[in-house]
Amino acid sequence: VGGRTVHDCSRGCHGIVDTGVSHLGVQASLHSELLSALSPARAASGACQGPDLTFDLGGFALTLSVGDYTDAECGAQVGSLELEEPEFVGAFAFGAGLLRRYYAAFDWEQRRLAFARMTEAVVVV
Repeated sequence: VGGRTVHDCSRGCHGIVDTGVSHLGVQASLHSELLSALSPARAASGACQGPDLTFDLGGFALTLSVGDYTDAECGAQVGSLELEEPEFVGAFAFGAGLLRRYYAAFDWEQRRLAFARMTEAVVVV
């Protein structure tokens, strides 16, 4: 978060891509710490400001800007995932906020997932 490591995955991490959710989900044990680190706020201009949120996948990073993880009122849209530990230590669910910024390619046969950064804004009509 803004160049600071909030969770280093030293005990493992799990990523979940969920096309049915609109916001980011994090393991319940990390929820408070991540919200505290993000702390988006309105600037004097009225614009929402906050740090970038980067997930280092080892060779590729997924980065969300403040507009990707906040709502219209500049509130962080980060949900708590109530998953049992230790099976799901460091679980992160990526929803629409990530999928608006990155293309995702699912390879069911090889059980792989690939991401590519979008180069232009996508307009939905």
